[in-house]
Amino acid sequence: MNQPLLRGACRIGTVGVAFLALSGCFSDNTVKHSIEDYAERLSRVLDTPLPPSFDDSIVRPLPTLADSASLRHNIEPISINLREFYALQDCELGTVVAERNTSLGKSQLPSQRLVHESKLLTVLKECEAALQNEQGSGNEKLADTIASWRKQKTIDYAKTWANLIQGSQELRLALNTPQRLFSVENNKDSLSSVNALFYLTTVNNAANLATPINSSELENQLHIVRSGRLPATLWQTQQTLAHTLSELTHMLSPKLEAVSCPDGRASDQAKILRNVFYLFFIEKIQPVGSLVNQYHYKLSPLWEKWLNEPSLHNELKRYIENQTQEGFAQYSDAMKSHVSLWQQFLGRCNLSPVAPG
Repeated sequence: MNQPLLRGACRIGTVGVAFLALSGCFSDNTVKHSIEDYAERLSRVLDTPLPPSFDDSIVRPLPTLADSASLRHNIEPISINLREFYALQDCELGTVVAERNTSLGKSQLPSQRLVHESKLLTVLKECEAALQNEQGSGNEKLADTIASWRKQKTIDYAKTWANLIQGSQELRLALNTPQRLFSVENNKDSLSSVNALFYLTTVNNAANLATPINSSELENQLHIVRSGRLPATLWQTQQTLAHTLSELTHMLSPKLEAVSCPDGRASDQAKILRNVFYLFFIEKIQPVGSLVNQYHYKLSPLWEKWLNEPSLHNELKRYIENQTQEGFAQYSDAMKSHVSLWQQFLGRCNLSPVAPG
């Protein structure tokens, strides 16, 4: 038995497996169907019942995300008296403040509130500079007032951004409500979702806002996030793999040990089992595991930023931490244990994990 060959074929997330995942011929079914087919075939070949958990849906909901109202920051608007308001008529600031006070402005979605706040910060800076340049105009006090507003709104901006992340429908669906599990063929929007999520992180930058946020661009990126729901898809896929592979490893351990391979010669049953392992695990399940690894590591810098962002609520951070650290560790352990079990069995029977001849 060539152990290095087996290790190379079964290593999780290797380049070879990644190419197999991208170039092989797979159906549109998600990994749920592949796991169910794999488990049922193993059950028949070994003449053993499946674990009780396979009687119900093997896909379990993600843990509930805290209610958006409990995560929301309450942010007070700028209060301007009439004298200040009239003094600002030559400055765009008065118009922006007035927009916020309309009925439409008071009911803005989190995304449009962030756009408004970015515009407000920009015009506060411009108006303050204009007043300071008017020497002897008597506007020095008003310029100082605007400077204090800008300082407060800079602090508030991060909270407004956090309200978008924690309270917008797009983000809540993306973080907690997947539409399906990963499949190898049907993930064309995943890279766009990664880019969109990173874009949302870049707009949390009040200190360096040169121009207001482009509203159309923000809404477009949010649409991509909502459509892809990548984090929730990733986390529910890893959760499903962790649970089902742990159960199957527990079921298989004594059964594979009992399969006869006298003097290292593979029996017919051993060869059939090898074929099942190749056709279902190597070709259909492990490539999805490669996708889990791929997108976990692509998104890791994003989660690190969010976990270190003071404006985000600890409840949201705990939720993300549970999925990206504990959940991923459980998935990785389950995948490694399952591969190791098959390595031992195939090695004992002098079989390689190759396509059936």
